[in-house]
Amino acid sequence: MKIFKIYLFIIILHLCMRQEPVYAQSTKPQPDEKYKSLSSYRGDTSLYIIENFVTNQEFYKQKPISVLLNRMEVPVKYFLLGPDTDDLLYSTNISICAYSSSEIERKIKLKKEPALIVIYWTKPILSTKIYDLLKQKGRVWNKDLADFFGTQIIDHIGYVKYPVNK
Repeated sequence: MKIFKIYLFIIILHLCMRQEPVYAQSTKPQPDEKYKSLSSYRGDTSLYIIENFVTNQEFYKQKPISVLLNRMEVPVKYFLLGPDTDDLLYSTNISICAYSSSEIERKIKLKKEPALIVIYWTKPILSTKIYDLLKQKGRVWNKDLADFFGTQIIDHIGYVKYPVNK
C-alpha cells in the first residue's frame, strides 16, 4: 500500500510538472485599426507615440520589437538600457524617445510631455551582450542596435511619466 501511495504521488507530481508546448505567434503584419499616422497628430509627436504605442500596446504584445520600430514614423534619437535586476547582469527593457536628451530636458522645462517609452521584453538579455555591441558600434541608435533589440519579444510597453501636467 505504501509503494502504491508513493507511485501515485509520483504520477500526480509528474502531471503537475508537465509542460505544454508553447508556439510562437505569427510575426506577419496584422491590420491595426487603432493606429493613426503621425500627420494626423498635427505635429504632436509625443501624443502620436503615447497613443499608438503605449495606449495601443495590446497590438504589439508578444511581437518582436522590430514591428514597433518599423511602424514608428519618427527616428529614435535617444535610448537608455534598463538593467532591471538587482545584480545588473541582465537587462529587461529599453527606453526610446523621438527627442534627443537636450530636447527632452527642454520639453520638461516647458511642461510638455517628451514621451519616453519603455519597452519591456519577455526574456532578460545579458547586459554584457548589449555593452559589447555598444562598444563596437557606438552609443548612438543605429541599424545594428535596431536589429539586435528588434528580435526581442514585447511583454508590455509603458512610458516615463514626467510631472509636466502639474
